[in-house]
Amino acid sequence: MSEERGKRGRDERRSQLLLAARQVFASKGYHAATVDDITRAAGVAKGTFYLYFDEKRAVFYELIRTFFDLVTEVGGAFAGEVPDRAEYVRRLEVAAARICELFRDQRDLVKLVYRESMGMDPELESMVREFYRRIARLEAENVQLGIDLGLYRADLHPLVVAYAQIGMVERILLGQLSDRSFPAEPDLVRQIVELALRGAGR
Repeated sequence: MSEERGKRGRDERRSQLLLAARQVFASKGYHAATVDDITRAAGVAKGTFYLYFDEKRAVFYELIRTFFDLVTEVGGAFAGEVPDRAEYVRRLEVAAARICELFRDQRDLVKLVYRESMGMDPELESMVREFYRRIARLEAENVQLGIDLGLYRADLHPLVVAYAQIGMVERILLGQLSDRSFPAEPDLVRQIVELALRGAGR
């Protein structure tokens, strides 16, 4: 039992450091932040940090991976057997609402991913490329389901459509975080689904 409590305590301290790092990076930026800033925010000794992470960059990478995993989880939840068009559209609406909520509720993580991580180093660039390949493959499977149901044109390559939809949704959600003229979330979700299914044509 004591071993289990010890593991739970270690997990809690690690989570505490991750939360503190997330807050510090979001407020100060990655480059200006220090390990001292993180440990002060977490309320732990500096040595505690190094029990869990080798350096500041390691905790930053962990936060980036966390966001990528959350996005991938949304894409993966769409998969599976889809009996008809109505169910496909319903799942698309659910996925669009979840990704909107994710960008809204994880605003500080979004800032780290899209502002702080760009061009940082080759290892992170490789992580970003792999994330886009993984999420595009997932979305291409979803698009293929839509093609099979007759919702998308059969002459389009699923992967091309997948990348186009990812780029569209990503830019929309980043825009609405800073532009108050965007529509409210229910209407935003509806428009994302409309654009994904039918484009902007009349």
